[in-house]
Amino acid sequence: MPELDKAKNALIALEWSEYESRTYSALVQLGKATASKIAKNSNVPPNRVYQVLSKLSERGVVHTTEARGSATEYEASDPEAVLQREKQIFSDKIDQALEALNELKERKQDTEIPVTYTIYGKRELSTYLQTTIEKARKEVFIAVDTLIELRHREILDLINSLVKDKDYQVSIRVLTTERGVNDEYEIEIANNLDKQIGLKISEDEFATIFTVIDNEIMIYTAYGFKDEERGEQDYYGIYTHDKKTTRIIQRSFNLQYEKSEFFREEDKKREAEQKENDADKQSDGKSTPSDQSVEQQEEAPSSGPTSSGPKLG
Repeated sequence: MPELDKAKNALIALEWSEYESRTYSALVQLGKATASKIAKNSNVPPNRVYQVLSKLSERGVVHTTEARGSATEYEASDPEAVLQREKQIFSDKIDQALEALNELKERKQDTEIPVTYTIYGKRELSTYLQTTIEKARKEVFIAVDTLIELRHREILDLINSLVKDKDYQVSIRVLTTERGVNDEYEIEIANNLDKQIGLKISEDEFATIFTVIDNEIMIYTAYGFKDEERGEQDYYGIYTHDKKTTRIIQRSFNLQYEKSEFFREEDKKREAEQKENDADKQSDGKSTPSDQSVEQQEEAPSSGPTSSGPKLG
């Protein structure tokens, strides 16, 4: 029968066995039937049909009905319910597979061979900072002791351009120290930073540039250290493409940035507005018990001209 074969093949495609597919399809067509009749209509060998029916019964796909005489009859469970259950099982398997593959993906990222090396020279340090920041895809974090270094390292215009690029926008945060904004030149740089760049002042002092790009690459730049023997200043830095190391630095930066204060007034105002908006969203559409009681009090009829207020009972 073409219809029976079509149903059987569809179930086989769902990874049912040949005999399971034949047995269930035949029983759906028969409605109720004995094992011998099912075997005849499904072309499943009689000595196997009882085993197949037992397995399908365990899965809830078929069930027995009241027997006629001494012969037990079987009935197919509703196909829609059966296939909905199969669909859920298959969906669960997909979710499990996706979770397992994502875990593998994360482990692969964590086991990448780290790259770390030292950079020497003032020009070389600036070049590394520029070229690495240019490659940022998501975010850049810069901790610099004085803002004047953003200009000396030629990255002031670069980070401004990154946040302005509508097709390739990058989130940028800058952390500096109190002495990093203590003269007119540094204040000018602070004001020249694009308004989308978060600028905060740390109470802790540091004399380096830490740069983290996309939570993957970290550049530590030490500059201006005097070499007593040569009487010159040394410029050197460390480049690290090691996600585990970089994540540790990133967490430290995040903690320091969160507890620091914004420098520019517009940033402070925007932060205050954001907090106010967040508070409004939390309370929007929600009335507290006290609010409800006040509404009820206003709507309740007055108990008389001498009443001093609503009674609480």
